[in-house]
Amino acid sequence: MYKIRSNEYLIFYLKEFAIITLKNITKTYPNGFCAIKNLSLEVQAGDIVGIIGYSGAGKSTLIRIINRLEEPTSGHIIVNNTDMLALKGKALQKVRQKIGMIFQHFNLLSSRNVFGNVAFALEIAGWERQKIAQRVKELLELVGLSQKAEFYPSQLSGGQKQRVAIARALANHPHILLCDEATSALDTKTTQSILELLKDIQKKLNLTIVLITHQIEVVREICNQMCVMSDGEIIERGLVHELFANPLHKVTKELISYLPPSDSKHILAHLSDHSHVYKIIFTGKNANQPLISDVIKRFDIDANILSGNIEDLRTQSVAYLVIKFGGEIDQIMASIAYLQQKGLTIEPLGGVQ
Repeated sequence: MYKIRSNEYLIFYLKEFAIITLKNITKTYPNGFCAIKNLSLEVQAGDIVGIIGYSGAGKSTLIRIINRLEEPTSGHIIVNNTDMLALKGKALQKVRQKIGMIFQHFNLLSSRNVFGNVAFALEIAGWERQKIAQRVKELLELVGLSQKAEFYPSQLSGGQKQRVAIARALANHPHILLCDEATSALDTKTTQSILELLKDIQKKLNLTIVLITHQIEVVREICNQMCVMSDGEIIERGLVHELFANPLHKVTKELISYLPPSDSKHILAHLSDHSHVYKIIFTGKNANQPLISDVIKRFDIDANILSGNIEDLRTQSVAYLVIKFGGEIDQIMASIAYLQQKGLTIEPLGGVQ
């Protein structure tokens, strides 16, 4: 069972409206493979939740269970206070119209132009032709493709195809947008533009976004909540800055291991003495406090800053320093204890501390 990482967030969590609730979800395929294992999850209205994990973790299965593109073996799915598993036929279709979804490979109709691809979702929903034209015009303007209405998918770049898919997913004024590896087929520059578009749309439309990805940079860029999956389970969950600053599970640590301050092994390789080298992580108000200069004066020690950086995450900035302390051992240990009391995360690097 994952752990909510912050008392402050717990209060917020209980006050806000859970627009998606999954309770004790399992998914076992006919061949006996269990893709989801007794998983429970709540997503609050207005959140952008990133679900990340390695291939085979169960991410795609989980997101497709939310709108019943995959049927769970057991458990409960509540979306917008509606029991999804109690719905059939037209009733299910109507609820699905309020859950937009975009995919890694766009899933556009090659025989229809951009206008026709977006209009298709409205035709299925039974919109009047005149209203369809107006709505498609609005959506193409929203995603920056007003000049591409008559183009066909074969004439578009990958980023433009994904913008068409986003417009189509938004056609019926959904409350929720599900993104299944939406940027995995795109280059870095195009990924950034799509993430900026999603952030802009979320703000304008007050959407709840659930996205799955294996790209930790996507979570860093756009999400305020982060869930880490492994072997069909959520193994860690919390605010993005909390997990980036202090990951608890081995898989989470691996996923964000490239983050600043830099390659610790590279730093240590240039030092003849590895003792008393620490990685110090600052979050929230601590990022703006002169705590290092404070301990230097307070405990009469030396502090050689080897590396540092600041990550501007969506929820909060996280600052990293790698420091080699010098002086009396007792004073160094007292200074480390003092910094920990101030709420900093301290990680020893190399050698006997």
